[in-house]
Amino acid sequence: MEGIFYFWFMWLAWIVTTFLLRKSTVRLKLGIFLMITIMMSKYFVLLGEYNIRISLLLFLFLGYYLATKMKSAKISFFIMAMTLTLAYSGILLFRIYDPVWFLFDYRLIVSLVISILAIYLGRKPTEKFTLFIISIGQGEFIYWGILGKFHSGLTIGTSASLDILAIGCFFIYIWVIAQQVITYIEQNIQKPAKEKQG
Repeated sequence: MEGIFYFWFMWLAWIVTTFLLRKSTVRLKLGIFLMITIMMSKYFVLLGEYNIRISLLLFLFLGYYLATKMKSAKISFFIMAMTLTLAYSGILLFRIYDPVWFLFDYRLIVSLVISILAIYLGRKPTEKFTLFIISIGQGEFIYWGILGKFHSGLTIGTSASLDILAIGCFFIYIWVIAQQVITYIEQNIQKPAKEKQG
């Protein structure tokens, strides 16, 4: 059932944000954003011949907002974001051309490929999330824009794309937590062992 991963991970993210994070303005803003995207996931905006899901637009605007707040080189970030955007839309177009290559659920394959690329290209956790969110949002517009030349009444931001977005963000979150745990172990467990040897 398309859309189920999105709701699972979004509610999980909202619970973690609301009850486990320290009280701050970031926690408040993130909690409100997650709740609004959950509530708006069933609503669309009509633009020409396309129905655009409001939740996808909200995520895309969040990605652009985070991109403007970053202090890294804008040109390199733009190139990385466009690379991931073309990778996303290219994989989906390839799926139409030759679906045999997708042995497992394509939502899992696409989200893992794009999130791994975002993890590899992004330096900080925020940059990894921003790259992933922007690439999925822009990639949806490119993918459905190409298909719109052959069909009409298409939806940009399908339930499957929201699943891909949620699965990828969850994977990046797990990766960031794993990195923090490894760093903590290296600093606090290996350091005392070296001091005893010295």
